[in-house]
Amino acid sequence: MLFLKREQIRTTHLKCSGKAARVKKIAFIDLEASGLGAASWPIEVGWCFLEGEPETFLIAPAKDWSQDAWNSEAEALHGVSIEALRRKGHPISHVCQRLNEALAERLVYSDAPDWDGFWLYRLFSACDEKQQFSMHDFGDLLGDLSPTEISMITERASKSAPHRHRAHDDVLHMRVIHKLSNSAASQR
Repeated sequence: MLFLKREQIRTTHLKCSGKAARVKKIAFIDLEASGLGAASWPIEVGWCFLEGEPETFLIAPAKDWSQDAWNSEAEALHGVSIEALRRKGHPISHVCQRLNEALAERLVYSDAPDWDGFWLYRLFSACDEKQQFSMHDFGDLLGDLSPTEISMITERASKSAPHRHRAHDDVLHMRVIHKLSNSAASQR
């Protein structure tokens, strides 16, 4: 995995073998799921960039995803029923295509990279597609901020972009935290 320091991420060009190469732009990703077990599967994915509106998709369940992995506590948290996924969910192949188109040239950050990585694996495996981006830990973007600073920034971010266990809201929450952390770091 590639980890860049905050100064490198802000840089727009690198010198690479005598040629200018663009540094990948940042994206934030979030997935919601049927539960937190080994058989759980993704129900929603969303991403956003430093500017602009998020893009999100409810995901139609794959035929081979176990309905036994549906957790009522997870449903209570995200508020999406399995019936809504069957009615409004997008085909997995379409979701994977959009993910690759949007994120292939980005540094993609998740606040839960282990779980989100697992659900992305389930998603791409279900349509036999190759994921064309890698994911990084959102915490790496917070640099050397103290736990107290991070807690204060997260509290401020929650007022303007609350974390609600829906992909749209949660990627906006990460984006606001990132912007506030950059602002705090630059004032040091």
